[in-house]
Amino acid sequence: MLWPYILVSLTFTNFITTELILKACCGNENKCQEYQRPEEMFGVACCGPDPINQFTEICCANVTRHRQQGGGFVDKCCGNQTLNFDQTCCRNIVHNVPNGECCGAQAYPRNSINVLCCNGTLNTNVEPGSSCCGNTPYDGGYRETCCGGQVYQKELFDGCCRVQGSNPVEYRQFNSRTHLCCDVPIERNSNTKCCYLNMGNGTFVPKSYDYTTSCCAYPYKQIVPKVGDRCVNRPVQPTRQPDLEELT
Repeated sequence: MLWPYILVSLTFTNFITTELILKACCGNENKCQEYQRPEEMFGVACCGPDPINQFTEICCANVTRHRQQGGGFVDKCCGNQTLNFDQTCCRNIVHNVPNGECCGAQAYPRNSINVLCCNGTLNTNVEPGSSCCGNTPYDGGYRETCCGGQVYQKELFDGCCRVQGSNPVEYRQFNSRTHLCCDVPIERNSNTKCCYLNMGNGTFVPKSYDYTTSCCAYPYKQIVPKVGDRCVNRPVQPTRQPDLEELT
């Protein structure tokens, strides 16, 4: 709250003061408020460029509002609007919901039993016991699963696998009867297996590989190639793709 500066104007007639004018200004002398007596200035403050009386007015985001409204007295703001005791403020928006809860910019009664707020999205007519999956409610794992903020039927996808090295973080759903989680979901009955590479400091990172052509072997620092039935202790080099010029 800023305080105004005061201008005093005296009018003299035959060396006798006949008029005293007090002005409260808030940076713009063209919008000063005049007062006849000093006691009238009690409670004066600035609201943006305008002087206001804090006893009868309230400053809401540099907008002057009256405190006395509809038989009630207002002492709170919601954005540039006043807020009554029977209202709720959510992200500077006034809602006619007494003592409510906020979900993003929306408001809802505290005692609601069929409402669920998920990441700022208000969901209504929600089944009791539901949980949030991203912005969407789901049954918490009974018949549904949550993976990467998406809801899936559990009979189809009962697992969730974090994709190693993805940025931003990515998750993929999988069925644990047919797949395993490695750096990505991999098929159980396939040539692809999972190796946990030792990154040091007790950290192991999953890495999928083809066990018919590669090995996951001590000291587990990297995937190494397989020659016949033997593992070669050197890293797998990516296959070089020929340049177009070499093909012409």
